[in-house]
Amino acid sequence: MAVDRFSLGGSQRSFAYRVPKWRIPDVILLILVMILSYPVYYQEPFQRQFYLNDLTISHPYAVHQRVDDSMLFVYSFIVPLASILVVWVLLADKRHRWYLLYISLLGLLLSWFTTCLFTNYIKNWIGRLRPDFLDRCQPKPNLPLDTLLTASEACTAENKSILLDGFRTTPSGHSSESFAGLGYLYLWLCGQLLTEHIQVGIWRKYIAMLPLLGASLVALSRTQDYRHHFIDVLLGSALGYIIAHFIYRVYFPAIDSPVPFKPLLDDSAVTFDIPFDAIPQQDPDEQNDEEAQTIPTGI
Repeated sequence: MAVDRFSLGGSQRSFAYRVPKWRIPDVILLILVMILSYPVYYQEPFQRQFYLNDLTISHPYAVHQRVDDSMLFVYSFIVPLASILVVWVLLADKRHRWYLLYISLLGLLLSWFTTCLFTNYIKNWIGRLRPDFLDRCQPKPNLPLDTLLTASEACTAENKSILLDGFRTTPSGHSSESFAGLGYLYLWLCGQLLTEHIQVGIWRKYIAMLPLLGASLVALSRTQDYRHHFIDVLLGSALGYIIAHFIYRVYFPAIDSPVPFKPLLDDSAVTFDIPFDAIPQQDPDEQNDEEAQTIPTGI
């Protein structure tokens, strides 16, 4: 007997399948992703061999970062969360305001935590060395320069966590998490502010793009601190934005759709339509008078 495609063996009488708009399976997935993120983050990375005369890993270790982990959490998660709340309070229609908030925050949480999980798993698997690895390693003196070495053979660093973190450069977590949270905020603002509507000013698009500018600055700061190579930043930024776009489109229509601010499964009566006769139009007689005034009269 074939399994039902909709329920995949589950009970269609359950709340999750009777009222799909609340996305209960997605909430369960979010909880699982959040739980898995912690052991993956602390997993020991693959330790690649290296040369002591490799200039790409010879940069100094920055004790004070331009954007540390706590600041990253504020910029990539708290700022999008607060921005969504502010815009929601100002613009949300009362007929769907709580459902809009629920779906908006579910999308943000899934985007951010999924990106964290993927990023940390990939960077631990790749095990590429950071630009400041040798400063973390504190190599023993008189070691051969043109010979591949391992950390256990060459390093004298006492802080093992700092040393192991030196193998976690690709992709950049700061970049991916910034674009996951702020990239999602960009798409959300585009939908809520109707940035693609032909009758609104381009300044709305500029406002919506501010999160992307912030994410870019956070990402580039990682190269200034020599925490990441440029390719790490590019890969991380692409990963974060792709996940943010994917998650956003699961819950919201395209930003150029007729009703871009309304969640896809929103069954409320909220809509958006500006009839042509509601747009201020110039009176034809006044227009003809203005044209007549501009026509020179001959003698």
